[in-house]
Amino acid sequence: MMNRTQQILIAIVAVAVLGMLWFAGNDRRDDVGGAAPEAQAEAQAAASAVPASEVRGVPRNGTLDPVSIDPERPADRLPQLQADALLNEYRDNPRGADTRYLGQYLIVEGVASGIRREGEQVYVDIRTNDPGVNVRALLLPRQICGPAGRVCEVEARATMVRRGQKVAVECNGAGLADGSPLLRDCLLRGGAN
Repeated sequence: MMNRTQQILIAIVAVAVLGMLWFAGNDRRDDVGGAAPEAQAEAQAAASAVPASEVRGVPRNGTLDPVSIDPERPADRLPQLQADALLNEYRDNPRGADTRYLGQYLIVEGVASGIRREGEQVYVDIRTNDPGVNVRALLLPRQICGPAGRVCEVEARATMVRRGQKVAVECNGAGLADGSPLLRDCLLRGGAN
């Protein structure tokens, strides 16, 4: 049996815990000037609506937005292809593939075969369904390395990619080189794992 002092202490602790829980759940202002619930919902929706041009490279459900991570580019949707599909289109109809992809800005996804350097040029090879042919993506010397458009050198960005890792690059199509699809002016996109 508890004495009167113990009962009072337990009551004070219970009130303190309930008070902390109430303040923790109400630490932000949910009401918009005492407006009706419909107006509150509209205000919250407007506050959470962000133009596509401001949200770049943010993964959503394991995939990246199909817009450029480069804040200098428009926020238009970019065509997305798998490296296998790009190779198959060039094998089936090289002229048609050049018409669709040569000079066009697009996103190509696949598995990295490795990152290499030839002279000043750094590139990533992306595996295809043909073990002897990779899609070669020539990387820009300056890469986007953060969600706020932070820029870094290609070497710093390249160290973030490992062989066998899923990658996505956004590039300009550059046709075929030695039977392999070539991409130029590429940015490595983050979060494509």
